[in-house]
Amino acid sequence: MSRGARVIRVSGPTATLRIDGRELEAHLAPRLPGGPPVAGDLVDSRIDGDDVVVTAVRERATRLDRADGSGRRPRAVVANAELLVVVASVVEPPLRARLVDRYLVAAGAGGLDAAIAVTKTDLPHDDAELGATVALYRGIGYPVCSGVAWDAAFADDVRALIDGRIAALVGHSGVGKSTLTTALTGVERATREVSRVRKGRHATTDPRLVPLPGGGAVIDTAGVRSFHLPRMERKQIADCFPEIAARAGECRFRGCGHVGEDGCAVEPVVSPGRIDSYRRLVSAQDDV
Repeated sequence: MSRGARVIRVSGPTATLRIDGRELEAHLAPRLPGGPPVAGDLVDSRIDGDDVVVTAVRERATRLDRADGSGRRPRAVVANAELLVVVASVVEPPLRARLVDRYLVAAGAGGLDAAIAVTKTDLPHDDAELGATVALYRGIGYPVCSGVAWDAAFADDVRALIDGRIAALVGHSGVGKSTLTTALTGVERATREVSRVRKGRHATTDPRLVPLPGGGAVIDTAGVRSFHLPRMERKQIADCFPEIAARAGECRFRGCGHVGEDGCAVEPVVSPGRIDSYRRLVSAQDDV
């Protein structure tokens, strides 16, 4: 019997599925159509007694991709999320605006809305610098909240941003994504439970979808040290910077790349940090 299911987590040749309100372990069929699956995917499955098999991955409404290999091929990280929440700590580790910007571009390219959650505001930091950063991104149009990952009030602010949707939490290692996931869902260390495998014990870091009380869900992804975008055209990158896309039509010359050309209407009005992020992304793509 074939039926639809949601992928909760993928680990090697198996996946955890939610089917009719139950979580079941399933094997992935060889040469899986539409595969390989990732957390958030909708799939077709076959149940035969105690054996559950994923038989096909359905078309994705949205996807968060990162580069896979030196050729910058796209590899899906999560699928069908509606919101990307970029979690960034103000200190320990410090907020890395260029990493935030890469995630925002990935969200735009994959069809996701995006928001920013700044954590660790209880630690000593420069309030003026944080305020300027929050004002910058809010001015562009991205919702931003700040606070402490384990604090209930901050979790409520993030939950309000999610607003019943499926949200993927992403960001640098150590910023508090798992702590925030626990505060949002009540599931302790949702993505990092210790699992037994043939070679011993390891901490699972595969993205896992966890329902939110009252509706919606979060997908807590593993922390990263870097995040590289797949191969993209220059215009695709520019279109994912809302403030650049809004002024690009005013440039003196058609096809302006906003990398220092005469008559560029973008450079005078876009913040230096954001135009630097854009140009670094363009340069990285040109180097592939």
